[in-house]
Amino acid sequence: MHVEQDRRRRTLKSLLWPAAQVLIGFAAGLVLAKTMSLPEEQIALIGTVITLVTWLTDEAVKLPSKQTRLGAVLHGSLRFLSLVGFIMALQSLATLNGLVA
Repeated sequence: MHVEQDRRRRTLKSLLWPAAQVLIGFAAGLVLAKTMSLPEEQIALIGTVITLVTWLTDEAVKLPSKQTRLGAVLHGSLRFLSLVGFIMALQSLATLNGLVA
């Protein structure tokens, strides 16, 4: 019985962590885009560059395997930063197109 509860808890934790990362990354991207005192075009460019650099780093640089603790942290951090940049770019482009006030 106790082993079953531990397994369920680990499964729930493994599902909630990526969801939390997405929510935090989404919020961080919106907050950064809204608080920067730059023109929307520059914020969109910064967000795009962040997304491209993190994606290229993940693809081109030899990182530890995702199965190791360090590798999981590095790959997770890169995905998080890429999401933040992507949301920054999307929010700025939405503002430029009159979709967001």
